[in-house]
Amino acid sequence: MEEDYIKLIFGLKLKQIRTDRNLSLFGLSKLSGLSKSYLNEIEKGKKYPKTDKILVLSEKLKVPYDHLVSLKL
Repeated sequence: MEEDYIKLIFGLKLKQIRTDRNLSLFGLSKLSGLSKSYLNEIEKGKKYPKTDKILVLSEKLKVPYDHLVSLKL
């Protein structure tokens, strides 16, 4: 149960950051090198990325890693 909550928070946060930057899923996919379908599953709370992928996202979105993985929205 807690794992689902963590995935959901991460996904919501990623989507919020992406939309704040006026990026589509396709745009974030091109920027990060991660597939659009994979990013969509993360945003929907179905998947949680491994550390290396979180690092790529934090770098490309210019957001601190700790901000992405914290449970605060």
